[in-house]
Amino acid sequence: MSPEQKAVAFVLALLVMVGWTWRYVRDNVLFWTGAEELAPQKVDLGIVVQVSGAVNSPGVYTLPKGSRVKDAIEVAQGAAPDADLEYLNLAALLQDGQRLQVPVREPPGEETKEDTRINVNTASQQELETLPGIGPEMAKRIIEYRKTSGRFATVDDLKNVSGIGDRVLARLKPLVKVR
Repeated sequence: MSPEQKAVAFVLALLVMVGWTWRYVRDNVLFWTGAEELAPQKVDLGIVVQVSGAVNSPGVYTLPKGSRVKDAIEVAQGAAPDADLEYLNLAALLQDGQRLQVPVREPPGEETKEDTRINVNTASQQELETLPGIGPEMAKRIIEYRKTSGRFATVDDLKNVSGIGDRVLARLKPLVKVR
């Protein structure tokens, strides 16, 4: 073996030894000292949503982040036959802790009689202001809630609007509807 070959062999052997030493220290010294791995921690990327209303299997489900309303309905084994999906934004992103209420379609017989109730999902500010206890500011809050959170699935969802409590809701129930 020439001196150059001996030098290359020595450097290779030295590199192997350094690699083994590093691996031994990394694996054993961390274990002996109780230190945690230096690897990145596993992050939970799921969200938890409650799906209720007109679905085949209502319940609480864990979905991947970035899931949409349509994904939540699918995981709840699909929409029930009486579901009214027209009033949901199926492409809307879900948020952790959200409750998704799938509305029920009204029976066809009820639409034949004249319904003078105000639809809170389509009413203008002026229409909302005709309701007892609803002034300009409250009407604006209802419309803003509708824009940011989507359509109201039930009349009871009005309680999610700041300033509407049980007493105001009791006065509004016979006068409003959601469609």
